[in-house]
Amino acid sequence: MLRERIKTALVLVAAFILISTKSSVLVFSIVISGFMGFVAWEWAGLAGITKKSFKFAYAICFICILGFLHQELGLSNNQDQFDKDMSLIFLCIGLLFWSSSVFFLYHYPKYFEFWKKKYKLTAMGLLVIIPGWNGMIVLKLLNPEGYLLLLIVILVAATDIGAYFVGRNFGRIKLAEKLSPNKTWEGVLGGGAVCVLTIILITGLVDLIFPAFFQIDSFLIIFLTLTTIVFSVVGDLFESMLKRNQGIKDSGNMLPGHGGILDRVDGLLAVVPCFSLILLITIK
Repeated sequence: MLRERIKTALVLVAAFILISTKSSVLVFSIVISGFMGFVAWEWAGLAGITKKSFKFAYAICFICILGFLHQELGLSNNQDQFDKDMSLIFLCIGLLFWSSSVFFLYHYPKYFEFWKKKYKLTAMGLLVIIPGWNGMIVLKLLNPEGYLLLLIVILVAATDIGAYFVGRNFGRIKLAEKLSPNKTWEGVLGGGAVCVLTIILITGLVDLIFPAFFQIDSFLIIFLTLTTIVFSVVGDLFESMLKRNQGIKDSGNMLPGHGGILDRVDGLLAVVPCFSLILLITIK
């Protein structure tokens, strides 16, 4: 099991590094659009859609929507014609959604009946997937070499890994026992500490390969790091809430040893809209 998990992780890391750093903005956006189709397939399962034909139709509809937005954003032409204002709208919607989801997480299961309806959850997929998709493309546009994409993935991964190991060994105080019994406040603090340590260690490297990042002052860098920590936890808990609603352990079985794709990118989907929004506004 562990060997299979490691092999899958290595393949995923290699594939992401390759597509992030070696592809053009156009190719990257097409690949990410296709990837989000798989995410939509799993989201359909979390929404309570069980028939494969319906899940397939939902994923295809998502790919069509992303294809339309791809055209509207100007990604099919020259990246200089990219519609920044439209992206800002999508990213703000994503930020608003993930910020407001904290309310439902905090009060769970008090408002269980409000959000558990199948049609609401399927529509909710738009608010999760589209801002995440758009945010990834914005990071590629801001830095075509792909280093910003690698940075956000590294920070989210560092937060998750730190939370897992610290929580497992030192966790005592439950974070959200009704949602995810294994998560603790010690894990959150440990994940935050590892994330901060990571950004400190790679600051010099980022300065060398992407100087424009340091058009952002120190306060905003700290804010970006805190954003990563907080929304990574929110995204993880939100998926846990949906899985608990469906009575399932994993979002899918596409990744050997890891479960579903959403199980691996839940935190990233929550972090990317805010992270990208700040950078899109700040970096000239």
